Amino acid sequence: MRTSFDQPIAASAQDAQAAFLDPGFYASLGALAGISAPEMRSCSWPSPQRARIVLGYRFAGTLNGPARRLLDPGKLTWAQVTEVDLASRRTRVEMVPDNYSGLFSCSGWYELRDEAEGRSSQHFEGDLRVHLPLLGPLAERAIANGIRENLAATAHLVERYVGEKARRAQGPGA
Repeated sequence: MRTSFDQPIAASAQDAQAAFLDPGFYASLGALAGISAPEMRSCSWPSPQRARIVLGYRFAGTLNGPARRLLDPGKLTWAQVTEVDLASRRTRVEMVPDNYSGLFSCSGWYELRDEAEGRSSQHFEGDLRVHLPLLGPLAERAIANGIRENLAATAHLVERYVGEKARRAQGPGA
């Protein structure tokens, strides 16, 4: 299933990118709808213009009856591998299952685009596949909706993080 979303963010593209590159941002996150808070598995800078972040996630939602018969919710964990090109603000994203690797694949990219003063958008395009007869398309739609909801929730968390960082930079009493 091909999917694309545009998510507005009330922060500049530069500030949003800085948040996404800050391990402290991920440490400040709680759980989002259906998934755990991220675990920072690694963060590196292979070059001055490239960053690589690997986050770990765990499914925290509810599986329906047929899915529960096929999948152990405790084994629904994955890595989100992000490769960031800082100059273009384009990030390649791949979800790599820790278990059930033959059942699921998701990869894509997003780009942070300035829209207006202090506002940007996150344009996401991806390819999501659940390799299960009959249930695959239903699961793909559900997961795509979850991605859309999590992008929106994450945008609000970026906005809050950027605002709090700006207030701290202004100093006490600001």
